[in-house]
Amino acid sequence: MVQSIWFRCLKKSGMQGVAFRMLYPFCRSPRAGGAVDAEAARRRLERLHPDGSHSCRMENKLVRPFEYDLQIVIPAYNAERYIAECMDSVLGQKTGFRVWVTVVNDGSTDRTSDILRPYARKEGVKVIEQENRGHSGARNAGLAVIRARYVMFVDADDKLPEYAVEALMREAEDTGADIVEGGYSRFSEGGATSTFRHKRAVTEDWGVLYGFPWGKVYKSDLFARVGFPLGCQFEDTVCIYMLYPQCKAVATADEVVYLYRRNEQGATCALRGDVRTLDALWVTLRVLQDSREAGIPPTQRMYEAFLLDLRVNYTRLLTLRDEVHRDAFRVSADLMRRFFPGFRTGVASNRPLEQSLLQNDYGAYKLYGRCYVGR
Repeated sequence: MVQSIWFRCLKKSGMQGVAFRMLYPFCRSPRAGGAVDAEAARRRLERLHPDGSHSCRMENKLVRPFEYDLQIVIPAYNAERYIAECMDSVLGQKTGFRVWVTVVNDGSTDRTSDILRPYARKEGVKVIEQENRGHSGARNAGLAVIRARYVMFVDADDKLPEYAVEALMREAEDTGADIVEGGYSRFSEGGATSTFRHKRAVTEDWGVLYGFPWGKVYKSDLFARVGFPLGCQFEDTVCIYMLYPQCKAVATADEVVYLYRRNEQGATCALRGDVRTLDALWVTLRVLQDSREAGIPPTQRMYEAFLLDLRVNYTRLLTLRDEVHRDAFRVSADLMRRFFPGFRTGVASNRPLEQSLLQNDYGAYKLYGRCYVGR
């Protein structure tokens, strides 16, 4: 406990790099590694929790000429507590843009279907009923037929501020960006707990975007052949490997456009110590393969995002047994060699992670986590 607090204090003080360099000689544990070692590690992990993820490459129907400006996709599963609040915030938008709302009731066993029934009779709303296929399957059902120039995602327990659509779509119109993202506030029953804002900008560097699908509008063409991988947790990874790299320009708006309800039972928390957190590794592997097969070339920006993805995966996999986490590290190091050969980071905080992967050094990797993640 004392050691954990010490590392967190280092992180807050910005002394992570100094601490890593000082402790590195005492924590190293390099080994030969390589493709054979990684394949053996992958087989062991597959026996614990098989890779059940599916490809995110698919064919969606874009109905041209577009009748609407924005299609909002809302996946809903057992959302009886919040779905009316969510729907009212979406349908109460103060905007002149034409909006089409697609709600997917993903096999709910509570009153979600009953609550949605009167909304289905409203103009500009379509409610799709389907057997449970998970969050990805619900989003994909909402993307199967796209009737608008832009697409937006809203989760059933979240809300939109009343000018969210106007702010995002006005920025999209003014800039022509492929993706426009705004700020967001986390909230609980007691009100907002934290707020994150962008500066207004237009750039070719999609690294300014957050890694989650909500809080932004996308040109529909981005989803012509892309959806979300079924059969796994952490499907949002599709953004950084399949969606963002297609963009010629992205934009950020300085308005708060999304209200995110704090969920203490989100996947990362709910699956602590559960081998199903290996989905974080499987989905990274799957979407990297899809990206290559789609002809999307690896770039420096994608490589930096990959390292950030592995940093996030560290927090997800940390609660697994050490030998399982070690095998996940071996597979991750192999992914770097296979998909990003010759790339080197230009971000100082990524260098210790990169170094540990290049040298197959699990000890250095764990030290990186303690210094830079705080645990």
